[in-house]
Amino acid sequence: MTMDAAAAPNTATPRVAVPPAHLALAVTFALAWGLVNMLGWALGHESIDLAKTSAHFVYEALLPMLLLAVGLSVADAHARGEDAIAPYAIAAVTAAILGEILFSATVPLMGLDKCGCSMDRWPPGARSANMLPDSLLICGFITAGYLYRRRSSQRLARLNARELERAQLVRRTQESRLQAMQACIEPQFLFDTLAAVERMHTSDPVNAARLIDELIIYLRAALPHLRESTSTIAKEAGLAHAWINIRHLRNGHGPLFDMDLGAAAGGTQMPPMVLLPLVDYAYASVEHEGTLRIAVRASDGFLRLRVETTGGSRDASAEAEAKLAALRERLDTLYGDAARLLIGSRTDSNVVTLEIPYERARPPEARAPKRDSAEDLH
Repeated sequence: MTMDAAAAPNTATPRVAVPPAHLALAVTFALAWGLVNMLGWALGHESIDLAKTSAHFVYEALLPMLLLAVGLSVADAHARGEDAIAPYAIAAVTAAILGEILFSATVPLMGLDKCGCSMDRWPPGARSANMLPDSLLICGFITAGYLYRRRSSQRLARLNARELERAQLVRRTQESRLQAMQACIEPQFLFDTLAAVERMHTSDPVNAARLIDELIIYLRAALPHLRESTSTIAKEAGLAHAWINIRHLRNGHGPLFDMDLGAAAGGTQMPPMVLLPLVDYAYASVEHEGTLRIAVRASDGFLRLRVETTGGSRDASAEAEAKLAALRERLDTLYGDAARLLIGSRTDSNVVTLEIPYERARPPEARAPKRDSAEDLH
């Protein structure tokens, strides 16, 4: 009988790796512990060679500290659950006891069995008996501090993961709201355009045919947005271009129009339905006369969209204001303080500027989609 690889239990031995930082801390603690012991012994007991006494105590502290660093790494690899305590307690006790055993076995080899102090007159085994309680106490305190810090880091990591998940959920919800908003707005625009086609069919059949062509271009650009949460400058520019041409043909007039996507901005990613609300807001002030210019630049990790109108009025419709307010709310949800939407006025012009972080699309699109019919209206 065989067992599938996917169904086989995971019996791999957990990998144990001692971080270099833990070894560095072990050496630091050993130096501090040994020097404190030397100082206490020099002040309270006889010592004829401070250097040798210091080396003796530092070496005696170094062994349990290094063993504790290894033991904590082993405990990390085998601990099951955040509340596991036993592996760490075993690591602390083992490091203290085994450290003293190794010290007693190796201190003659190091030439430190005579420490140059009154401890040299103690009977065998008395040194370890004197040091073991200190080792147990210090290893226990260090282990408790390490365990507390490890649990705090794990809780913080979980909290950050939840915050990230919540932010992603909010973003997905906002994108869903956008798609729902599109589903509500586009039919009204479609109905108004079809009504214009019906009205123009008998009186101006040439422009009625051009309006149908522009509507086809607009729908080809707009309908995929209902299923997507990302777009590119090229796609959004094509959508805005078709929208403006439809408004021109429906009204029989409109502003002069110019679009500059820059050399590298066309294929840049951006959220869908961000450029069109800016154009809608600006168009309201120059619907009967004037000029409208769209400029896009991508640099330094930011995408800058600028819609400028000249020669028109300063007032926008209440509907355009509402769309811009909804766009502000959406940008705040998507980017927080990283996005800026500014509205400025001069003597003869109005300017709407949007700045958002951007990512490069793959594959890049260097320019707006090719228009397959309908002349550009400028």
